Amino acid sequence: MLSNVKFDGTVHNKIKIAVCFATAYNASIFMTSPDNPAYPKPNFMKKKLFSFSAFALCFFSIPLLIFTGCQRELDNPNPGGTTNSGINDNIMVSAGVRGSVIDENGQPVAGASVSSGGSTTTTDRYGTFRFSNINLSKENGYVKVTKQGYFMGTRTFASTAGRTHNVRIRLIPKINSGNFNAAAGGTIVLTSGGRLEIPANAITDAGGNGYTGVVDVAMTWIDPTSQNLPEIVPGDLRGITTAGEERGLETFGMLGVELTGPGGQALKIATGKTAQLTFPIPAAISGTAPATIDLWHFDEATGRWKQEGSATKNGSNYIAQVSHFSFWNCDAPFPLINLCMKFLNSANNQPLNNVHIRIKRSNGSYGSGWTDSAGNLCGKVPKNETLTLQVMDQCNNVAYSQTIGPFSADATLPTVSATIAATNTLTITGTVTNCAGANITSGVAVIYTGNAFSYSVPVVNGTFTHTIIRCNSTALNFTVMGIDYTAQQQGNPVGGSGTTGTVNIGAVQACGTSSVQFVEVLINGNPINFTAPPDIISSGDTLNSGGNIRISAYKMGSSPGGTTFTTGFTLNFSNPSVTPGTFPITSCSVIATPDVAQQITSASPVVNITTFGPPVTGFIEGNFSIQMMFGVTPKNVIGNFRVKRN
Repeated sequence: MLSNVKFDGTVHNKIKIAVCFATAYNASIFMTSPDNPAYPKPNFMKKKLFSFSAFALCFFSIPLLIFTGCQRELDNPNPGGTTNSGINDNIMVSAGVRGSVIDENGQPVAGASVSSGGSTTTTDRYGTFRFSNINLSKENGYVKVTKQGYFMGTRTFASTAGRTHNVRIRLIPKINSGNFNAAAGGTIVLTSGGRLEIPANAITDAGGNGYTGVVDVAMTWIDPTSQNLPEIVPGDLRGITTAGEERGLETFGMLGVELTGPGGQALKIATGKTAQLTFPIPAAISGTAPATIDLWHFDEATGRWKQEGSATKNGSNYIAQVSHFSFWNCDAPFPLINLCMKFLNSANNQPLNNVHIRIKRSNGSYGSGWTDSAGNLCGKVPKNETLTLQVMDQCNNVAYSQTIGPFSADATLPTVSATIAATNTLTITGTVTNCAGANITSGVAVIYTGNAFSYSVPVVNGTFTHTIIRCNSTALNFTVMGIDYTAQQQGNPVGGSGTTGTVNIGAVQACGTSSVQFVEVLINGNPINFTAPPDIISSGDTLNSGGNIRISAYKMGSSPGGTTFTTGFTLNFSNPSVTPGTFPITSCSVIATPDVAQQITSASPVVNITTFGPPVTGFIEGNFSIQMMFGVTPKNVIGNFRVKRN
């Protein structure tokens, strides 16, 4: 029997009886594994793309899968089943999934709903989530992400028992692209050239009843040459043919469409009717685009791309007729084999943890996946082809490469010892202690950096070491949080900064009863941390004049005129009841040299106070998420604090 344990707002599964469930990698769930040796963890390009997940690499060709998603019609309520090629999605393993969810600008998405293996959680302020010990399909682990204002984000992968699979999902905004009258039919055209044409009297409601009113259309085109394709593509680029065989997919573009009525009711194409979709073909790949290409739709019930019909090239577009709406994709299939790898940093022999790996074909298409905390990665790669293996940095630049293959059958590579330029790395090390101040014996240090990158680093004999593959020499702000599996405790975040070389963050306490005061501010996902001492943190009450509360923090620095602060933060909010709850923010200022913000642009900004202790001995704890102006640039500001009440 499983009970839910919450850490940092994330639900974790705690084993009460001897129950073991394991899932797979590219969305990783936790069990006894290199990422969690003893206890379930807390939940927390111009090239084509093909599918290769980290335990199911997702390969993208220069043209990537195209989502032709309209009204979601789930064509199979029972996921899985055995194909003619022997692929059986009903074989389950127990594993874990850990991931990051980002928006269209690459910033972390907090509060998104994430489901996998029958479990559900929400993303934290860093946009991260985690599942431990859940049942995943061995052939096709599946993660779904929903957030108001966005199309559903999905990721599929081949799962390995006992492994924690890392995924990174970029959500696509769901914006009204136009509308038409169902009785007359209509045409919706995107600025990219994507096009939807609906004939007259071709729309019904979800129950199949004729509909003649206004139809609102949310539509998006996914550029197959986009550098962000591995984060955007629904599922992965593995498809099931009409003969039931699994194939890798080289995408030449996707369209996503969803139809609703004015009240938000779901609409769909009537039985016996079809709509026409136009997929623009980018100039960079038009020369290699075949005259006729297979068409595939994404089945949201099973997490599988399924072959259905074809599209015809007409100038710089593919034209296709579809009888239902889901994400649609123009793809050329190819045969696959299973490939497993392990990656180490040659400089220190440490695993390359949650690192982006690409497998590139000679035609420029590539597969993409993320390693687990032990540097492992498995997935499907093209059969009988010479391939290029690439280790990517945080900016999707190639940091290391080597030639591999061809492979005529399933294979495991010798350990890859990647040589990464020292100027491209930052090593973070430290210790994690328990509530008694002793080194923990089982746990992790979770490192968060900007743009929703995070790393779960195993603690060995109380210490941890992790190397981040960087892409520039500017200072990198990061946050480290300790988690003690034995005591089921996690601590307050500790901040640090560095460029290259090694930063020793010192002792990080994995204890929820710490008296440490902290203020953490994320500006577009980049953390600034204040911890007292040595930083100055204080609170102030003016309860006799309207119930205003002030939270302030700053770092000291020297200037020619004397001592001043170069980095600071102040939050003022109203709380006349002096109790936990949601209260209006009256003002906020952030100084992060050279950036300064004082103007809040969010409508009705509020702070969520989770703890309001007694004066002197108690703490004020809370969080908020607002938008502020830094000069002429709007930025998202997320805050989390624990400050002693004065």
